[in-house]
Amino acid sequence: MDSRKPVASVDAPVAAVQSRQAADEEERRLFAAAMQGVRPLPPGSRRAVPEWPAVKPAPSTPSRPRPPREALHVDEDGDKLTGAAFGVAHALVRSLARGEIVPEAELNLHHLTADAAAHQAERFIEQSVEQGRHCVLLIHGRGLHSGPSGPALRAALVEFLCRQPLAKHVLAFTSAPPRHGGAGALLVLLRRR
Repeated sequence: MDSRKPVASVDAPVAAVQSRQAADEEERRLFAAAMQGVRPLPPGSRRAVPEWPAVKPAPSTPSRPRPPREALHVDEDGDKLTGAAFGVAHALVRSLARGEIVPEAELNLHHLTADAAAHQAERFIEQSVEQGRHCVLLIHGRGLHSGPSGPALRAALVEFLCRQPLAKHVLAFTSAPPRHGGAGALLVLLRRR
């Protein structure tokens, strides 16, 4: 029984060093071959990107004014309606829809034309913002007696809330819960001043 341990070869580290040196020498040889015929740049100012001749812009045709872009994203699911500005938390909109945020004032717009309702809603929201209100209720009705053209107030109010100048005051809106009028009213969450 031989109790001696095998002695590690002293040549192993030397072989590793020689292998690394051979690889380095091969890289130098490949680099030299790739750079054959390349000359250094002359001294002086250098520019990485060549100067291209300026391109004259094509004559532009007069553009039509674009319609104002909607400032709020609106989702409609049957009678349920929600709208929110970019970045408003979904939890806040759900809380508004459940009626957990109590309206501090309401405006009844029944029996008004779409233009008159939009005008009154604008004045009401601007006054509410000035008075520091955070949530208001706009009662527009379900439009059951609107005649052959059907309900129009809700659609007009939603469009009006989504565009300037009102959109700058509105964080979110949603169809009210049943105790506040259901699909016949909108809860509107206003930005703080």
